[in-house]
Amino acid sequence: MNIRKIKLEDSTQLFNWVNKTDSLSVKIENQKKINFSAHSKWFSERMNDPNTSIWIIENKNKIPIGQIRFQKKMDNYFDVDIYLTKHERKKGVASKALNLAINKVNFCSFRAIIKKSNRRSYKFFLKNGFSLSHEDKNMWVLVNIKK
Repeated sequence: MNIRKIKLEDSTQLFNWVNKTDSLSVKIENQKKINFSAHSKWFSERMNDPNTSIWIIENKNKIPIGQIRFQKKMDNYFDVDIYLTKHERKKGVASKALNLAINKVNFCSFRAIIKKSNRRSYKFFLKNGFSLSHEDKNMWVLVNIKK
């Protein structure tokens, strides 16, 4: 397993992943399918944003199996978004990718906002050094400060 920075040609792959039912069902924002025009605008903005880092997660054969994104939206935190294809889950790939990505960046405050129906992600982030900052009836907010 490896991670690499996104390239322009990854746009369609990210578009396909974001519109998968298993992705949309756990999103707090964008719970409906996104059209390609809106995705292309978002992708271009993210590629040019110094406060966003996106990697493609590849298997040992260099086949894309997911993505990880850090995006500074507010405060001092970089929000974390991870997606792995179904057949790659529960193998430790997401933990390895998260740790590789965290070690590639120069910032140290991360935040994961998790929909309350997504207990698997909640447990994943706790297992990977995040702690509960606060919650409401719809979501958990977990943070990790890298030292």
